[in-house]
Amino acid sequence: MRPKEYLMLFALAAVWGASFLFIKVAVAEMSPLTLVGVRLLFGALGLLVIVPFRPSIMHGWHTRLRGFFFVALFNAVIPYLAISWGEQYISSGMAAILNATTPLVSVLVSQWWPGGERLTWLRVMGVVIGFLGVGVLVGPAALSTGGSTLYLLGALAALAGAISYAFGALLAHRMLVGAPELQPAIGQTSMGAVLLAPIAGIALVVQPATHVPSFWAIAAALTLALGGTSLAYLIYYWLISRVGPTRTLIVTYLLPCMALVYGAFLLHEPLGLNALGGLALVLIGIFVTGKKAKQEVVTSVATETAVPE
Repeated sequence: MRPKEYLMLFALAAVWGASFLFIKVAVAEMSPLTLVGVRLLFGALGLLVIVPFRPSIMHGWHTRLRGFFFVALFNAVIPYLAISWGEQYISSGMAAILNATTPLVSVLVSQWWPGGERLTWLRVMGVVIGFLGVGVLVGPAALSTGGSTLYLLGALAALAGAISYAFGALLAHRMLVGAPELQPAIGQTSMGAVLLAPIAGIALVVQPATHVPSFWAIAAALTLALGGTSLAYLIYYWLISRVGPTRTLIVTYLLPCMALVYGAFLLHEPLGLNALGGLALVLIGIFVTGKKAKQEVVTSVATETAVPE
């Protein structure tokens, strides 16, 4: 990787890591439903402005509407709502670490997924290490007398978001294969906005807003939409096209680290040993699950060399 590509990788980690900060600021003054509605609507608009300049990226989009529906549901609507709701009760750093378990969940789900990878002893070990990290992260507060039910529910909601992301990634791989670069991002974000619009409308009728959010809350929501969604997807697909998906996924390790730094320095969230220890175990777990046993590597290389690039 060249210096420019490393710079973009760190930029992606910085932008996505900041998403948890912006969620924390916004949900202090607006409902998770409102925040996610703003995120999807303006995130979609931020991506759609590219289409007139690159119309080829929307080629055949109408044939993938079913795929956009399911991917939007599991890769945007459900996880965005779950994490936003959870961050009302847990720190942004904790939400980021719990979100980082997505690759571990993917390993488990993939075992029963059609065409998924088999569960090896190395992957089992990685998953166990990773979820030990979740226990170290959440456990001390949960077991203490101050550990509230809402705190536990917030942590479970963030974990549910990670599980949803895992299903969303598998669905995207299955249903949106062959789609032009950026089309999956545009499709899932736009479809997510469409899916959430009627729900948000009904919610506003049933329970009208009682106050206007502050400038900072609105700014956080818009920055989350245009930065943490639109800009992040542009950088993500740029990196994939330059360095490939495997190297791009290094961001998985950097993202929660950035989120912890933002939370500690900008929101003054406590950075305890349990957070650092939990993060370390989760990252080790991700690393171990990504490794391949010798026999697997030989088989993989033999298979890949038979496929033209």
